[in-house]
Amino acid sequence: MKFQKKINNSVAWAIDEKGEMFIVIGKGVGFGKESGQMFQPGEVERIFKAENMGKGQKSVIDRAVENLNSDVLLLTEEISRKAAVVLNIPKFDDNHFLALADHLNYALKRSNKDTFDYPENLRWEVKKLYPKEHDIAIDTLYLIEKRTGIRLPISEQTYLTYHFVNVQYDAGVNIQSMRLAELINRAIEIIQYHYQTVLNQNSVNYIRFVTHLRYFVLRQIHRENAKVSIIDEQLITVVKKNYRKAFQAAEKVGKMVESKTDCEVNEEELFYLTLYIERVTGREK
Repeated sequence: MKFQKKINNSVAWAIDEKGEMFIVIGKGVGFGKESGQMFQPGEVERIFKAENMGKGQKSVIDRAVENLNSDVLLLTEEISRKAAVVLNIPKFDDNHFLALADHLNYALKRSNKDTFDYPENLRWEVKKLYPKEHDIAIDTLYLIEKRTGIRLPISEQTYLTYHFVNVQYDAGVNIQSMRLAELINRAIEIIQYHYQTVLNQNSVNYIRFVTHLRYFVLRQIHRENAKVSIIDEQLITVVKKNYRKAFQAAEKVGKMVESKTDCEVNEEELFYLTLYIERVTGREK
């Protein structure tokens, strides 16, 4: 692969022997090179396939990469490479890589202006539901501080966890998007009928609820609900008693998912689902 044009010192356009264009990332890949010069082995850390665009137009990837700090891109490459090993996936695809890079770019810029830690009341739930991804998020924050000297707020644990959850499921899930959407919509219909209400789709709680539903369904399909557990079994009993209506709705959703996916929804899953249902139906905002 040959150097074609510099974007910045760590990002450049490249061309292969077939004449196809790529965007490459690597420390110094764009520094001091002339058009047609070959890249050295190990110099390129990540390659993006360029999209076919009209003359004078820039691809989405081209625009995204140009707008991101080169140090952030290299940091994202290191983070994604380490995370992919732990998650046992080949690598982050371009969309997830750029989404993570964009998030880190914004988080690092924001930290220079404001170190305020946004309140996040779902941290403990995220930690319980996605322990592996949450551990990666913690390691990522340590790595970011080591590389940049910037300590990001603890709320980033949650945001990064969801990035790692997303890339893992989207890289390995075989379920069709239409089927997943159908199950989620059916669950929402069950809850709305159970409460005789229409949920506010613009609320923060609704967005969180739908996100939880998505991964709830995926866990059942892939028989991953065994990893969802809580320490205090008595807490389940308390939730059943105090949030009786929400628990009844959770049971209905659980039975629907079981019938559609041939799985078994355990009590721990119903516990978390109950909390989300209680929140989305009782504390709309």
